[in-house]
Amino acid sequence: MVKLIISGHGEISTGIVSAVNMIFGENDNVIAVPFKKGEGLEDIKKHYESALKNYPTEEKILFLVDLFGGSPYNAAIQLAYGNENIDIVTGVNLPMVLEALGMAETSSLKELVDHLKESVPESFKIFSEQTQQLSNQEDNEEDDLL
Repeated sequence: MVKLIISGHGEISTGIVSAVNMIFGENDNVIAVPFKKGEGLEDIKKHYESALKNYPTEEKILFLVDLFGGSPYNAAIQLAYGNENIDIVTGVNLPMVLEALGMAETSSLKELVDHLKESVPESFKIFSEQTQQLSNQEDNEEDDLL
């Protein structure tokens, strides 16, 4: 089982977790840790340490944060460095969290991270490209009818 800690600037983490709860129902395997205006690196690190108290020390933890190199990331690396039970993925978004939760109960931390690395790009779609692909498919289907 992998537990998720979602963080980022402002209230992005609480918004994502609220949406997750709307879709999956309340879930003890995911915690939002917002990084609020006026807080610094030590503040977010203390928030993380407080969140980690909810889980046994041997629990596998995946931090999903918004920006590589931002304060939420930098605080998480201080906890993850040298700890094989903790990893960090940047670029958090709702599809990523839903995908992670879908696998968190049955995957190792490494399996989950590897899966996210492969699957998350699939959630990035551009409307104009999607409509062009549909149009091309329709054109090809019409050609097949001739």
